[in-house]
Amino acid sequence: MKIFIAGGTGFVGSVVSQKIKESGASVTLLERNEKKLSSLKKAGYDIFEGTLENKESLDKYLSENRFDALINLIGIIKSLPDFTFRKVHVDYVKIFIELAKKNGINRILHMSALGASEYSNAEYFITKYEGEKLIEDSGLVWTIFKPSLIFGDNAGFFDDLINLIRTRFFVPVIGTGDTKFAPIDVFSVAKAYTEALSNKAAFNKSFQLCGPDIITFEGIIDLIMEISPPKKIKIHAPSLIAEKAVSFFEKIAALPGLPITSDQIKMLKTDNICAAGMEENDKLFGLNRLRLKDWLKEYL
Repeated sequence: MKIFIAGGTGFVGSVVSQKIKESGASVTLLERNEKKLSSLKKAGYDIFEGTLENKESLDKYLSENRFDALINLIGIIKSLPDFTFRKVHVDYVKIFIELAKKNGINRILHMSALGASEYSNAEYFITKYEGEKLIEDSGLVWTIFKPSLIFGDNAGFFDDLINLIRTRFFVPVIGTGDTKFAPIDVFSVAKAYTEALSNKAAFNKSFQLCGPDIITFEGIIDLIMEISPPKKIKIHAPSLIAEKAVSFFEKIAALPGLPITSDQIKMLKTDNICAAGMEENDKLFGLNRLRLKDWLKEYL
C-alpha cells in the first residue's frame, strides 16, 4: 500500500507513520520543516515538502503518485493568529477531501478528538466536530479516531504538566480538578490506524480511544508527584476566574508563553472518557493498551 500522511511528524504522527511503515506500506509525509527532511529520508520516508496550502503542486504530486489512502493527523491545541483552529481543523480538512476526490483516492483516515461537539464552549472541540462532519459527508471511505488524552515520550500536555510540577512550589489546579480522563498510549493509537487501513470493519465508522484507567485531572497531578517527589502544595483556582484572567492576557498582552489558554480551561470543564468499554476496539485492532502509571514510572 502507498499511504500519504499529513501531520505525520508530530508527537502522535511520528509514531503512527513509523508503525504503518513497519507494516510494509510505503509512506509519504507532508513536511514543511526543511530541518527534518534529511533525517526523515534516511528513515525511509518519501517526502512532499510543503503544506496543504500548496494546493496546485500537491495536486500534481498526488496525480503522479497513485496512493491507496490519505491520513490526516494535522491538529493544534493552541490557536494562533495565522494558524487558527478553524484554518487547521476545518479549512485544511476541506482541502484534504478535495485533493482526495480529484486524484481518485477513496480511502481517508482522520484524527478528531474525544469531546468534539457542536455544543461545546471550547473552539477546539467545535472545530474538531466540524472537521469530523466534513469527513463523514465526503462520500469517501472514511475512518475517524477520537482519542482521550494521549501519552508517550514528548507528549506536550504531559511534558508541560510535569515541568510545571517540577519547577513550581505551588501547583495550580484549575477548577475542582475532578474532570475525568482516560489517557491512552500513543502506541495503541498508532496500532489502531495501522490496522484500520484495510480492515472493512473500520470503514465509515468513528472509534473512541481510551486507556484502561479513568483518572481525574488532579489525580494525574497527584500521580506525577507520587512517582517523582517531592509533593508540592496544590492551589485550586476557580475555573471562571482563571478563564477570565487568561482571556484578558490573551487579548491585551498577547503573551505567547502562557502555560494554558482560555480555550483549554473550557475544555477542562468536561469529562473526557469513552461512552463504552474498549473491548471491541481492542479485539478489532489488536490493542494492548498501557496504563498511565506504568508509563510514567518509566518516563520519569
